Amino acid sequence: MEPLYFGSSQRPLYGVYHPAEGSEFRNEAIVFCCPFGQEYMRSHRAYRQLAHSLAKAGFHILRFDYSGTGDSSGDMEDFTALDWLEDIEQAINEIKDMTGTVNISLIGLRLGGLLAGMLSSRQKIHRLVLWDSINSGVDYIKELKFEIVSKKNIVDLDVDNYVDDEGSMFFNGFSFTPRFLKSIEQLSLFENTSCSNTLLQVVSHENQKSDQLKSKLIQHGNFDYIHAACPGDWNYVDEVGGMLLPQPVMRAIVNWLS
Repeated sequence: MEPLYFGSSQRPLYGVYHPAEGSEFRNEAIVFCCPFGQEYMRSHRAYRQLAHSLAKAGFHILRFDYSGTGDSSGDMEDFTALDWLEDIEQAINEIKDMTGTVNISLIGLRLGGLLAGMLSSRQKIHRLVLWDSINSGVDYIKELKFEIVSKKNIVDLDVDNYVDDEGSMFFNGFSFTPRFLKSIEQLSLFENTSCSNTLLQVVSHENQKSDQLKSKLIQHGNFDYIHAACPGDWNYVDEVGGMLLPQPVMRAIVNWLS
């Protein structure tokens, strides 16, 4: 595991490279597209373990933070979702230079799935994995606003969730500017056909949204669908900070890619 900074000197991005291990080296590198906010924090351990498992299976892996988030440069308020798409392109170029492979695949979780799907319509992606993906920016904003309303009357809630008079959204300690929200509204997996050779949708809990995306993606020539049921909601933190590790999903992704 090798921490690094990459991209331009004006906008360096922080990443972690997991070189391929073992006796079987594959001519394929994988970029992880992370979710945002609390979901990024909750999934960090799972993403790290998934990266280790895939590296042991012979894949080169690059995890990274979007501009204005994590250990990458800048402030969140200065960027939009379109900038984050450029960040994914930078990560692709970086791992191509590091490994010499042209076969680049993407794994995207939640908001990262929406971004990865949109990026795959821009350029050739070898394989695309959408894990519990957000279907569209409009859906994502509606979901967050619903959570804000549903938590408004919870007395013991430590974090203040609201939309201010200027249209900025504050949710679980993270904020979205009106400019960012407008940019994400432009993104939809329903309006873009993936250009990847092979596509996997993996869900931990089936619902109406996942079914809608499945109905859209099944039109894609090389499409696979896996319901990797998890015991409980892995994307949830209990009162003492514990969270579940979605082992069935991670095993399903490793097995499918391998």
